[in-house]
Amino acid sequence: MKKIYLYIGLLLFTFAYGCGDFLEESSQDEIRPSTVEDLEQILQGDAYYNPNSTASGGGANFFSITDIFTDNLQCYGVASNATQNLYESRDAKFLWRDNMFTDEGDGEDAAYWKDPYRGIGACNVILDFIGEMTGDEVEREHIRGEALVLRAYYYLHLVNFFGMPYNNGDPSTNLAVPLQLTSDVVSEGPSRNTVQEVYEQIEGDMLRGYQLMKENPKVKDYFRIGPEAAAAMLTRVYLYMENWDKTIAYADSVLSTRQALLDLNTLELPDFQATSRARLSVMSEDYPTEILWVRPYAKNFYQDQLGVNKMPWAVSDDLSELMLGGVTPMAAVMQPELVHDLRGLFYFAWANASGYYMLCPDKPYSDLYNYGKTQGLRLAEVYLNKIEACINKFIETGDDSYRIQALEDLNYLRQHRYRTDSEEWQPLDIQDGEELMTIYKQERRKELVGENNHRWFDIRRFGETFTHIAFAKEGEEVEATLRTSQYALPIPQDALNQNGNLKQNVRN
Repeated sequence: MKKIYLYIGLLLFTFAYGCGDFLEESSQDEIRPSTVEDLEQILQGDAYYNPNSTASGGGANFFSITDIFTDNLQCYGVASNATQNLYESRDAKFLWRDNMFTDEGDGEDAAYWKDPYRGIGACNVILDFIGEMTGDEVEREHIRGEALVLRAYYYLHLVNFFGMPYNNGDPSTNLAVPLQLTSDVVSEGPSRNTVQEVYEQIEGDMLRGYQLMKENPKVKDYFRIGPEAAAAMLTRVYLYMENWDKTIAYADSVLSTRQALLDLNTLELPDFQATSRARLSVMSEDYPTEILWVRPYAKNFYQDQLGVNKMPWAVSDDLSELMLGGVTPMAAVMQPELVHDLRGLFYFAWANASGYYMLCPDKPYSDLYNYGKTQGLRLAEVYLNKIEACINKFIETGDDSYRIQALEDLNYLRQHRYRTDSEEWQPLDIQDGEELMTIYKQERRKELVGENNHRWFDIRRFGETFTHIAFAKEGEEVEATLRTSQYALPIPQDALNQNGNLKQNVRN
């Protein structure tokens, strides 16, 4: 197996940066895997993101890296030399600058480009060799299905990092990222495929993987992708493509067997005055009611902010007001019973930094300083994707059955999130489609806060824009307003240097 991992490491480095043909064909033949068990180890050790694996980067995290671009965060200035360094490592991203991935800006960040392609490379190794493997046929085909869905999942992130939204402009001409679909080592770097081509590949891989896993069932825990999780991913893909009918169809395929959401009313409120406190949430392994697929991830941006100093970025006033219903963070800490939407209490870590309470979205928590760090897919997202599709169908067709269905699902979600003994809790009955969409977007933002890059991808889909203001140590104020051309992030400079066939995004 050491030889197999050496092969993967060299191969992925070659693909991700287009570094030539230093791997000889004969050396590849010598170190190919030979059994289904070999591929199982590759799948778990390299294809699935593993924060402790050297081959997968050993600590980067692309599951939740884009809140710095969103209205979920705002800048609170620089309080010390230490926080000045943190400011300088994030400010280009916060201001959407073209140099965010250059040495002159924030520097390379493997989580955006290199790590997803590492995962894709490992999936390609599995898919290329799996037909030759000896071993259990059902296991082999289930692994093939997992690798296809996982490869599509990585590409779904990449296309939404570096391509324009599917619904913005012409996806058949807008550039996205290179599609690499084999483990062959190539001497010439691949060029960028279009947004439409990448989405077609994502759709095809997910559909085929979903079918393979259904036809070859294997009992796996929720750390592994199964047909249920693949169907949930398809609801996200079709939602982004604005294919409302297929979004609803795949949501129903999930909800036909699982409907229950975790009721936050059943959990004990956290004691914000305790030095160490248990934090149970919708992504907790102790309460897996709505988990479809979950993976551990390494330390993320928000953990950098816990300490004695106020940090450069924390939850925006806008998000704080939305989550807490206008209750101040200090009041919420002292009197949590004032907060009617329980997500404002359970979906955040709270840190008292020199009297300033910071809300740090990161679900779940086992302890304030020792996070139980997981990200993945939840049943709540399936409900939300179906609700959005139904609202759009109602707006487009006037068929009131879609409005009724959207309200039924939205009220079911809210009933499990708001204090049911609160005066603010009551079922919604909204007749106007646009008004219903506005309420839905607020609920989506609150429910998926801090998870899986949802907010940034939604801002792009919804065509939203807003202003960020940054404050450096010297008191300099820098203001920038997000432009739609900045929805596509700049291709990292290292990738451009290694592959002359990549074209940079124009973000004017």
